[in-house]
Amino acid sequence: QPISLGFHLAAYIEMVGRDRNRLQDCRKRVNESPLGAAALAGTSFPIDRHLTAKLLDFDRPMPNALDAVSARDFALEFTSAATICAIHLSRLAEEIVIWSTDRFNFIRLSDEFTSGSSIMPQKKNPDAAELIRAKPGRIMGHFISLATILKGLPLAYCKDMQEDKEPLFDTTKTLSISIAAMSGMINDMSFNKAAMRDALQKGHPTATDLADFLVRSLGKPFRDAHHVSGTLVALADERGCALENLSLDEMRNIEPLLNEDVYTVLRIDDAFNARSSFGGTAAREVELRLAEAAIRYNLDNKYE
Repeated sequence: QPISLGFHLAAYIEMVGRDRNRLQDCRKRVNESPLGAAALAGTSFPIDRHLTAKLLDFDRPMPNALDAVSARDFALEFTSAATICAIHLSRLAEEIVIWSTDRFNFIRLSDEFTSGSSIMPQKKNPDAAELIRAKPGRIMGHFISLATILKGLPLAYCKDMQEDKEPLFDTTKTLSISIAAMSGMINDMSFNKAAMRDALQKGHPTATDLADFLVRSLGKPFRDAHHVSGTLVALADERGCALENLSLDEMRNIEPLLNEDVYTVLRIDDAFNARSSFGGTAAREVELRLAEAAIRYNLDNKYE
């Protein structure tokens, strides 16, 4: 089905917006100070754990001293959220890799985010996207590593927990680099609108709109409308043309009740703008949801 680039990319705004909320929520939950828990049972010295927590910019002290020295939720929850975020970035990176190939030619990246092939002079490799695509394996591995270390550990502190540092620190570094690289690529990217428009002429993407038209305007059961639409697609393939280039007489030979109004659902722009339901691909609906997302996810940068 035909959709706009803005609608497609808006899906990633939702994904990344949830990642942002997930990390903010993670901080609210784990930003507790273990300082003052001592070995595991607290201390008899007259300390003020609330004051030290405040001075160190924690939200509060951890309320149970035994949990304070035993828990690694802060590391587990962060690496879990980081894994989901990295997967989202990787999915977009994969699409960037595909879109930048000669077969698609939807986007172009500058030399800042690509490199030449060591053998093929004509080839430009989307290095940044390919590296981002690979990073979730590393971050996922860190989460599994931490979970495996903690699984079955008795309370309280065990030396096994010394192994929490490297996965946590490397996850932070890896995710930060991935976000920076993706942000740079998105700002660097240019779009080949002509190639995208040309791709929409292939595969008869308005065939579903035709079936919906037969149901909505002619009152046909969808199973019958599906059959008529499929027959017209076969005819268009035989003629080597798009559905909208079939004559009304040709279409009436298959469905006599069709009229000129059918052409209003066969044009690409009309097709995606017709889907004006909440969250649909219609241009106005995309604009409304983007404006809403900017508020919902507290986005600093106004979309264009």
